[in-house]
Amino acid sequence: MKQRSLFPTPLWTAQFNNAEQLMLWAERVMVLKAADPIGRQLTNQGAWHSQTTLLQDPELQGLFGWIAAQVHGALSAWGWDLELARPRFNNAWAVVSHAGDSHGAHLHPNSLFSGVFYLAAPAGSGAIAFLDPRAGALMLQPPFQREAAARESGRQRVVPETGLLLLFPAWLWHEVEVSCCQDPRICISFNLGLNPIQIEPLRNI
Repeated sequence: MKQRSLFPTPLWTAQFNNAEQLMLWAERVMVLKAADPIGRQLTNQGAWHSQTTLLQDPELQGLFGWIAAQVHGALSAWGWDLELARPRFNNAWAVVSHAGDSHGAHLHPNSLFSGVFYLAAPAGSGAIAFLDPRAGALMLQPPFQREAAARESGRQRVVPETGLLLLFPAWLWHEVEVSCCQDPRICISFNLGLNPIQIEPLRNI
């Protein structure tokens, strides 16, 4: 029999390879953390979560410019009609995690796409896991071989790497595993919406 995949869920990746620039952006996040050590408490369990206003930080404009270029290319290739509307940033924030920190399962309401960019991701600092959004997919499963079992488990892990950008639908449930590393994992997360061309010009993308 022929097989085709129905209702696929996209996950885009890109890699930033300028180690010196990554370090500068990571240092900026740590400065923000020192200035606001309490931060926000959302799905983060132990990790520091910044305010969601990083788009206004002048020292991070280069970072968001690079992310914008990647997002623009990915969504255009995916089929987004850029003559009718353009993607735009809704908000962005930083997260710093140490040993024992994690994030509970969540999604990002009121947005179309979400993403995370890893400024520092030491080994063992906790993978991100995407959860199968199909409600009935795990009701009954046959005895899979190992490779198929990993594919059909309903939980797909991505091990973070320094400089890695992930982009995914905002409705896709995801969580972050407990970090087992003393060195900090530093990342920037963001949400995307859209601007109709006829109403408002693009601000960040």
